Amino acid sequence: MTRAKPAVILLIKLLVSGGLIGYFLTRIHVERFVDTLVSANLSLIALALVVYLLSQAVSAVRWTVLVRPLGIGAPFKDIASYYLIGMFFNLFAPGTVGGDVSRVYYLLKHQQRDDQSRTVPVVRAAMSVLMDRAIGMVVLIWIGAAGLLLFPDYPIPSSIRSLTLLIAMGFVACTVMLPVLRRVLPEDGNPTIVKLRLVLRSYRSHWSAIAQGVVLSLVVHLIQVWMHVVMGRALNLAIPFSFCLIVYPLVGTFAAIPISLNGIGLREGGYVLLLGVIGITAENGVAFGLLLFLIVAVDSLLGGVLFLLKRSPEPQALAVQEKV
Repeated sequence: MTRAKPAVILLIKLLVSGGLIGYFLTRIHVERFVDTLVSANLSLIALALVVYLLSQAVSAVRWTVLVRPLGIGAPFKDIASYYLIGMFFNLFAPGTVGGDVSRVYYLLKHQQRDDQSRTVPVVRAAMSVLMDRAIGMVVLIWIGAAGLLLFPDYPIPSSIRSLTLLIAMGFVACTVMLPVLRRVLPEDGNPTIVKLRLVLRSYRSHWSAIAQGVVLSLVVHLIQVWMHVVMGRALNLAIPFSFCLIVYPLVGTFAAIPISLNGIGLREGGYVLLLGVIGITAENGVAFGLLLFLIVAVDSLLGGVLFLLKRSPEPQALAVQEKV
């Protein structure tokens, strides 16, 4: 039963993604959808590819900043390659944590190779990935909330607006309470509490790393906001930067819900809904979501190349890491 569970989850995600894509294709004019893609500006698509890769390079810098307080001294060029490999597995592995597992694995392997006398606990490497993801998601929500507050004239559905602002305020409250949380957490508890105490203790004297991570996340997301503007122009769509400040975070958060295969279907549905607010047709919304997926996929292939150039990790090692 345990072995069947991952296969069942994967099947459900495939059905959700396939069902959503099938639904959208039956609700749009397929010829207009194809014409939108065929008439896309290839030069601007190439620019979007470069811009997205730049944002991932800045993301690798953020992860480098966050691993240092945990006693991991891998150089940036190696961390960047591990990040790109993780990008590849995040997109092409059937699970949602394949990229995270690979990042943890390579980080541990690098540290053990360079310093035979000192090993880095798996939990520290895993926590660096968790912090990298958490900070990126928190800042993404904050940008979306800021966009909604700065540009209230866009007729975003009130339920989406209220939920986004509520989540953003919750993240602010949690951030303020972090120093207090370390003092009130019990010394003994379940593994999650133990790991949380470890992270808080590690960053206690390195809060600047968290601040730098927030700033770098802001840079990453603003680069991707601009990339959305470029993608719109590539498809002959006039999408204002101000609206991209709203649509990119909201769709990105929605697509991260782990009920579909890598956000396929959810992403396109999000763009259909929100781009429709400014009069963009469903055909163009689906084309926009598909173009974003293709850009991410093409850039992620670089991580696949790096993976092939490195020694492939043993399946047993990856299985152990995934259980942590």
